[in-house]
Amino acid sequence: MRVIVTGSSGLIGSAAVRHWDALGDEVIGIDNDMRATFFGPDGSTKWNQSRLEQETSNFRTVSLDIRDRDGVLDLFKNEPPDLVVHCAAQPSHDKAAAIPFLDFEVNANGTLNLLEGTRQHAPEAVFCHMSTNKVYGDAPNELPLDELETRWEYAREEDYDGISESCRIDQTMHSLFGASKTAADVLAQEYGKYFGLKTGVFRGGCLTG
Repeated sequence: MRVIVTGSSGLIGSAAVRHWDALGDEVIGIDNDMRATFFGPDGSTKWNQSRLEQETSNFRTVSLDIRDRDGVLDLFKNEPPDLVVHCAAQPSHDKAAAIPFLDFEVNANGTLNLLEGTRQHAPEAVFCHMSTNKVYGDAPNELPLDELETRWEYAREEDYDGISESCRIDQTMHSLFGASKTAADVLAQEYGKYFGLKTGVFRGGCLTG
């Protein structure tokens, strides 16, 4: 099986690389170290890329910007994947406010390029989109809480296991990062519903290593 992992040198992407490489699958990473652009030299993930390439057997990195539509389409045409794990993103709320065009181009337009590459050249592939719980904006803060002796707890029993995916994602403040990721989230859903792609959307939050 051929797996394409975007943001392959990042936290979630590198974990995906290790997982699929260990299973013996061919893994192609898309990563152009854009974290160094977002956060300066200290944000670079080149060290992690080098470590991955040394520790894996079936993995290689393609230096490609997911905003590069032609580059993405060519890769998917020449090496159509069976699985796409899309982890690449501009990840910062604060940074998004300072670079709104770049934030949206990476998070929304980049996701569109990958989805369209999948639709055109690998329509049977599974597309896993790493979204974020920030698509809900401030809406979860409206849920009723009970103040206990040492903590706050949800007041309604149906909320004990977490926020339902039926929680609204509009009519709420998101941050520009949350808005661009919401656009990508809805695009991934739409490519599943409209075009019948095998898309899955995962709204993680506070993922750390």
